[in-house]
Formats: sequence, C-alpha cells, structure tokens
Amino acid sequence: MNKIIVNSKIIILFITALITTSGFYGCSDTPTTPAQSENMSISVMNSVDSIGDSQNILILDTVKILIKDIKLNVANNNQDSTNFKVGPFVLYLNLHSGINEITKAIIPAGQYDKVKFEIHKLNNNETVPDIDFSDANGTYSVIVKGRYLGNYFVYKSTKSAHQKLDFPNTIQNSESVFSNITLVVKPYIWFLENNVYLDPTDLANANNIDNNIKNNFKKNFKAFRDNDRNGIPD
Repeated sequence: MNKIIVNSKIIILFITALITTSGFYGCSDTPTTPAQSENMSISVMNSVDSIGDSQNILILDTVKILIKDIKLNVANNNQDSTNFKVGPFVLYLNLHSGINEITKAIIPAGQYDKVKFEIHKLNNNETVPDIDFSDANGTYSVIVKGRYLGNYFVYKSTKSAHQKLDFPNTIQNSESVFSNITLVVKPYIWFLENNVYLDPTDLANANNIDNNIKNNFKKNFKAFRDNDRNGIPD
C-alpha cells in the first residue's frame, strides 16, 4: 500500500488562508447606520354617548375593530400615500378613560391631509389575531360586547369598508419631531336609529346596525393632530 505523506506546513498555510479569506468576506468596513426611530403614532379614544349610560338601555363593555392598510395621504395628491401599518390588526377601543396608542411608525417628512384604512373582515388565508373574529359561522370585522336592557349580548359585524378621513388642518410632519394623530370613535350611535336604540340581539336589526358602523366612520369618525393626547385638536 502506498503511503501518502502530507507536509504539515502546507496544511497550516491552507487553514490560515481559509480563515483570512473568510474574515475578509464576512466583515465590512462600511459603518452600519442605526435604524431611524418612529416619529409618528396613531391613538384612539372613545367619544362617550351619555344616552346609553344615563338611561341604562345600552351599555358597551368591549369594542374591537379589525383594520388594515393604514395610510396617510400626501396633501393635495390623492394618488400618493404613505403606509403606516399594513395589518390586519385589532383596534381595541378604551371605553372608560383616556386615549390609547394603537400603532407607531416612521413617516417621511411632508404634509398630509387625510388618513385612510380598511375595516376588514378576515380572508380564509389570514391568521386570526383574536379568536372573537372567527367562529364556525364565518369571520368578522367588528366585535361589540355589552348589555341591552340588562341582558348580555355579543354583536359581530361582517361589513368591510374602505374609509377616508380628512384632517381639519393639514399635518406637517417632521422626521425629527414626534407627532400623534388621534382617532375618535362613537360606537353607541352604531345602535341608534331615529334616536331609538336597536336591539343588537334581534337579527332583523343587523343590516341597520352594520350600515351604521360603515357610515359612522365617514360621518362621525374624527382624526386630527393631537400631540399632547388630550383628545382635542392641536
């Protein structure tokens, strides 16, 4: 049998070359630029309707809205917009106090005149972010839990709708100054028809309630700059 003799110096030189080459291709002299911090947030607050509380006809405990594709529209250009958050994700409405932040992002400096988003019913291929939005009967876009005349109910809407809300004043955004946009929701009026509350457990009222939810965002949903988050436009 022939013996193969390998020079140990050659092996050492070969390994050294591999390490050196690996280090050369694995490292870079170019400094890494740190990621830019978020410079804008979107928050949401409930506009309390005193009729529900004072008469104890309708008391809402939970309101959840599934939304996606939040965008800010560049001022005076309806064809140009900036993505804020794609989603879908759940907007949890605080029904008791204050304003809660729902998302924040890096938004390019510029002027923006409206916010756009979709009230979204889950598609079959989408992950369910909250078990309330899907059951044996289908998928939903809005979940409302509460009491009607003292009786507990869960109302589930299947409506999807694209929404576009104009800011009262154009928002000038800066990359170096943090800003907040507040959305105001009025969920009690979803269940009102001619100033009379609709029974959410009566299937005959479902179409009217769903239409109220869809139209409420266009007619009564407000969006404005609110950097101090006090619920009042800056």
